[in-house]
Amino acid sequence: MEKRDVLLIGFFIVTSAAAPAVTAQDQFINCRKFDASIKIIIDGDSSDWPLASYGEPATLPDIPEGENLSDNATSNAVNQVPLQTGDHFVYDPNKALISAGATASFEAEGEGDFSATTYIGWDDAGFYLLNLVKDNLIGWFHGYSDNRDLNNQPGFTNDGIELWFDNDNDRLPPNIQNDQSSEFDLQTAWNIDAVLLKEEYNLDPPYLTGDGMQYVERAIFRSALNTDDEEEMAILEKVQYVAKLDEKPMGQHEGYVQEFLFPWGVFPSFDKAEPIGFNLNWIDFDNKVFQLMRWHQANESDLQYFREMRFTSDNPLGGARIEDWTIQ
Repeated sequence: MEKRDVLLIGFFIVTSAAAPAVTAQDQFINCRKFDASIKIIIDGDSSDWPLASYGEPATLPDIPEGENLSDNATSNAVNQVPLQTGDHFVYDPNKALISAGATASFEAEGEGDFSATTYIGWDDAGFYLLNLVKDNLIGWFHGYSDNRDLNNQPGFTNDGIELWFDNDNDRLPPNIQNDQSSEFDLQTAWNIDAVLLKEEYNLDPPYLTGDGMQYVERAIFRSALNTDDEEEMAILEKVQYVAKLDEKPMGQHEGYVQEFLFPWGVFPSFDKAEPIGFNLNWIDFDNKVFQLMRWHQANESDLQYFREMRFTSDNPLGGARIEDWTIQ
């Protein structure tokens, strides 16, 4: 954020320079601090979130028609693409890059099947995220296989969200699919398998990772931290996470909630005092087709296209505006 010389006279704030033209450095995801009166409990209930205090979503321009259903889209996701600064995310089929494998299912189901709004915020405890999803195909039987024998189901079959962190904010390595040597860059995936298994099979799945482990609701996919052992699980267990289905009967669900608290320091360089690079992907697994919807309009593991997220406190969520213009 650009520094400015500020002189406080009486009740007026005077700046020494005229407002600059908007540049790429002024485009950022605005993660606003919660007012001191706001206390978020991670329980899958959004009523304690000050949703009325949020402004505009962080958005990119529409993807040219015909290019949003391909991993090889040519004219989007470049550094020059303007980002509208905003404080939350809204899924828009015209703006998200949809995985190529989802083309048939996406077009058959139509845009009305899936919608999502993802809210963010922070306080001195950590970074919070609330994912509110509407989807008329929710359930284990909508996943990967017609065979409902649990032993034949892969570990990540159902709906949820992927969160991507570039905690040192350097956009390197360019692609962590190919280079997973950094502790500062990681992908975490979070699904709703646990609540579905509990409802449909009365099972409490183990929260384990690794190619041989099934029914994982949380995992570090790509990072030097991805060790597939107790050290990785010790990190993930520090993240507070709850998924909750709507109150409709089994097989008739039309929505779910995911709620998170990532404590500061849970990942290396994850600190409210510094901006980070950030991206999210919404996941909708319908009729055995994996639909991955990338907010940042690029291959999900391309860190060079992540956008900067700043932890600001000048306009607190649920509180009155203050003129401190700080990042923390």
